Amino acid sequence: MFRKAFIFILLILLSACGVSPRTNFYLLSSERNTLSNVSGNVAIGVWKVNLPDLIDRPEMVTRTGPYTIDMADFHRWAGGLGSNVTLLIANELAYNLETAYVDVSPWSSYRNFDYQIKVHIRQFDGELGGESSLVGTFLILNGKGDKQILEESFSFKENVNDKNYSQLASAMSKLVIRLSDKISNAISKQISKK
Repeated sequence: MFRKAFIFILLILLSACGVSPRTNFYLLSSERNTLSNVSGNVAIGVWKVNLPDLIDRPEMVTRTGPYTIDMADFHRWAGGLGSNVTLLIANELAYNLETAYVDVSPWSSYRNFDYQIKVHIRQFDGELGGESSLVGTFLILNGKGDKQILEESFSFKENVNDKNYSQLASAMSKLVIRLSDKISNAISKQISKK
């Protein structure tokens, strides 16, 4: 009798150990419709966004206090945060500048651009139910990428409407869209100078 009870309890414990929480994956994205009216022919190359090692990881990083962070094991970026930021900037530049000629690094050596964009992010995190922030600089380079045309700093904040990771991903998406708008405006000014 004791042996059967021991085996039964052991089976319950082993089955409980085999169940792990489901991992959720998130993307930075825009709610805008796909670009249908392509009237511009400006060609833009977007370098992979430079992120601090602390946040350039699969886990979503949240602030829990002035000196503490949390890395969510079961809430992760699909494809990594750096790739998400780079692709969203490229898509937004194509949308804003109405061009189909936006490429992300690495690109073929034969590719010719009018401008290249580099983004260096110093801070990109948030607090669940609090605020998310995006801080850094961006560079506009000539088409070959060997001459700097413009360097600008940026600092944006966005409220995280709820204490869940979907709302954090939404707030962070809005921050990248605001950055993309700023870059698009700067490129438009350079185009108008020509």
